[in-house]
Amino acid sequence: MASSSAVDPKGEGEGAQARGSSSGQANQVGQAGEAGEAEEAHTATDAGARTGLSPWQRLRHAALPFLDDLQGYTSRTFRHDVLAALTVAVVALPQSMAYAVIAGVHPKYGLYAAMLPVIVASLWGSSRYLIAGPTNAIAMLLFASLAETAVDGVLIGAMPEETRMAYIFGVAILAGAIQVGMGLARVGELVHFISHSVIVGFTAGAAVLIAVGQLRNLLGVSFAAAPDFPTQVLRTLVHLPQTNPWALGVGLATIALALALRYAPRNLPGPFIAIVVAAAATQLLGLEAHGVRVVGDIPQGLPPLSLPPAPDGDAIRMLFMPALAIALLGAVEALSIAKTLAGAKGEPVDGSREFVAQGLANMAAGLTSGIPGSGSFTRSAVNFTAGARTRFSGAFTGVLTLLAVLAFAPLARAIPVASLAGILCIIAWGMIDRDGIRLSLRATRADRAVLLCTFGATLLLDLEKAVFVGVLLSLGLFLRKVSHPRVVRLDASGSSELRGLDGGPCCPNLAVYAIEGTLFFGAIDELEKKLYEYENFGHKAVVLHLRQVHWIDATGVHAFERFLRKCRDKGVTLVLSGARPQVRRVLVDAGLIEHIGEANVTADLSSALNHCYTTCLRDEVCATCKAGNHGECRRQGAAMCEVDAERHPVAQE
Repeated sequence: MASSSAVDPKGEGEGAQARGSSSGQANQVGQAGEAGEAEEAHTATDAGARTGLSPWQRLRHAALPFLDDLQGYTSRTFRHDVLAALTVAVVALPQSMAYAVIAGVHPKYGLYAAMLPVIVASLWGSSRYLIAGPTNAIAMLLFASLAETAVDGVLIGAMPEETRMAYIFGVAILAGAIQVGMGLARVGELVHFISHSVIVGFTAGAAVLIAVGQLRNLLGVSFAAAPDFPTQVLRTLVHLPQTNPWALGVGLATIALALALRYAPRNLPGPFIAIVVAAAATQLLGLEAHGVRVVGDIPQGLPPLSLPPAPDGDAIRMLFMPALAIALLGAVEALSIAKTLAGAKGEPVDGSREFVAQGLANMAAGLTSGIPGSGSFTRSAVNFTAGARTRFSGAFTGVLTLLAVLAFAPLARAIPVASLAGILCIIAWGMIDRDGIRLSLRATRADRAVLLCTFGATLLLDLEKAVFVGVLLSLGLFLRKVSHPRVVRLDASGSSELRGLDGGPCCPNLAVYAIEGTLFFGAIDELEKKLYEYENFGHKAVVLHLRQVHWIDATGVHAFERFLRKCRDKGVTLVLSGARPQVRRVLVDAGLIEHIGEANVTADLSSALNHCYTTCLRDEVCATCKAGNHGECRRQGAAMCEVDAERHPVAQE
């Protein structure tokens, strides 16, 4: 019943491999849907995209989006959703416990995060397939962040579990509130300013940290986790002689069985079966007596309600940066996965609504004893390939996880910690997006720099700082790119654009510049530098062609005003052509069109050239025309004929 994606560790690249459909598993997902599902898929149409809704209907859709999926919900759709949820739950159980171990907390907190938060994210999200809950990157970020965060001079990671968990619940609630605020502010699409190379580098670094961090559990040795990567490696090497062969054997056997089951004739949940076998062997062989540590008791019951510590300004300030990092990374993960899966079906995704859903899920986790999470690519891909039809498959996954804990929690105490470490090592290997790394290394120097810097920062800095290093690098490179507008002198470059016009190529008395790019405050210095580098104001008229200018701000308008003043001081006429409606609107509102003169602003380049020849250069004849055309301008005559033809068209019989 489970797809091979359910047990394929490559799927656990989470947001990194989901961002960009070139990922191998994303391609598998895109091919996995059955042709017969297409018609039923439309029963989950986004009502927000319909027109003619009353204000009450729009409010209801925004507050309770899942009600629209109930329309036309049939028993057949229910069966598909439940079967898909059952498949996902089998994968979610071992994953959730393993990610709690990564976060440095008891596995039960991972299970709690796979219940109500998953239900909330599915019901309020915009994707029919996205499954939320604990993820490797968020768990690693949580562990690293709190290991470096101190409250009242005490590191949260060193606090007793009861005190530490209260702060973790506080981080989950704060991260959720940040995500909800970002969603309500409609900033969901801003995550696309975080480049693919940042996510690939961060996820690869996190994979290395996870693998190295789990070596102590795999080897069966006990020592305190180090605050940084080099020290962790050194401590592991120092404790190698203390390796427990029984624990190492259990961990390696779990890895071998999980990998072998990937090649089984039937698609089987390899990690789940491997952990069950390891737990049974530990009990039957009495391996606890040989020093093999087990998970321990998991409470059999509903997730207990939880609260963060009492509101305190200092504590909130200390927790804000970890919460912000988790909110940003979680939003990128969830939205990237949702868009990948939706793209396979040609469906839209509302990024801002997904922000709100992930925020509500994290707040639910903080209130029900769960750790913060995000969208999981593995579980979402399993949900997709297992035949889910609506968002309710995700809600059923949370319900089934809860029922499994209620029924089988006592059996989970015998799970060896070394087995979970082995599964995490498989997952860490799968997190490394090798195709994405090759692409970033081969694409551009900027991509290489972002990838390597983010990877290095992930290993050497606090993880939340590594996220911000990557984000700042992405934004810096983006701003560097858009702050270099292109200025081309068409009349001096033999432009084919001018040769194809009736009025071109240009007269020596006329200069024509094409400007391309976004003219915002960060780009104006470069624009003026290039423009004044070309123009010496020795012409009688200058045309600025703005067809490829997509946006302009007040600083850009001010730069044009300065250029206009210099043109007038030198007796040069300035003509603007081809401005897009949004650019022209800014120029009109700022009063620049009035200063230039409406007649000197044309819709296209051909009209600008004709205007220059018939008006601006009417009494000007260049030396070439004086010598070779009886003192008359060749182009003025052609332009006047064209104008006369437009004014007095020949009647057609």
